Amino acid sequence: MIKLISSDMDGTLLDSYRQITQVNIDAIRTLQDSGVEFIINTGREYQNVTDILGKAGLECDMICSNGSCGYDKEGNLLFEHSIPADTVKQILGVFHKSSLVPTPFSQMGRISLLSREELKKYTKEVMIPSMQINHPDFVYTDEEFEDLISQVTYVEGEAGLFDSEHRVLKFISQSTDPEALLRLRAELEQIPGLAVVSTAPTDIEITSSEAQKGIGLMDYAKRKGLVPDEIVAIGDSENDYSMLSIPGIHSVAMANATEAIKNICVYQTRANTKDGIAYIIRCILADRDNFKLT
Repeated sequence: MIKLISSDMDGTLLDSYRQITQVNIDAIRTLQDSGVEFIINTGREYQNVTDILGKAGLECDMICSNGSCGYDKEGNLLFEHSIPADTVKQILGVFHKSSLVPTPFSQMGRISLLSREELKKYTKEVMIPSMQINHPDFVYTDEEFEDLISQVTYVEGEAGLFDSEHRVLKFISQSTDPEALLRLRAELEQIPGLAVVSTAPTDIEITSSEAQKGIGLMDYAKRKGLVPDEIVAIGDSENDYSMLSIPGIHSVAMANATEAIKNICVYQTRANTKDGIAYIIRCILADRDNFKLT
């Protein structure tokens, strides 16, 4: 019997406007009312996830920053896997040899090693264009841009990162040059104890090797007394691989997923722009004991 759905956000639960549609909201509420749990399992940081859920009027537990931390719906920390300080220094050392910019995330959210003006320039010239390569319709409104710049903790360079109370959970880096990211990734993968993944050719995400969506999901499942056969996991990109490849789990790829993800999943649902999550939920509620996509 299906007792839990674990859903990615970008490219899965969120539409092309980075929002949860009303169709998906209604389906999730119906699912929760039926007794099936719904958990977010995302690369996004906790504060960002709670903002999105709040706007949608939804409450659920969540695994954030690619499995680096887990929270219940009241905001209580369930687990955390930060990157050790010595490893953070090694990561920054690799970045020093490239022209790419590291963006750290801690338990308190996004951190900038750049000044406010430098971050504005980087966002306009690198971050947004890199996202538009994969999503040509991607735009930030003026309000979203200002929120992005203001909802950041600015530290005084790398020294400020170590002098602060931040525990680094994740780094991301974005570029319009996928080859540069591949070279950076090859260097980072030589550092012991790291997991390096991508959601698109124009980004990389770096966490502790203990911080992966699949590990976080099974940690959560153990707390709930659940086994893989009682769980549906849904995703679309490389950072979902660890949860979609759990033996015995009901793995579902979005129609917009990468081919590599489609190849490892048992099922495929509709695209994120066509309320694929709601479609899965309807199939589950039709028969929780014999789940299948029709």
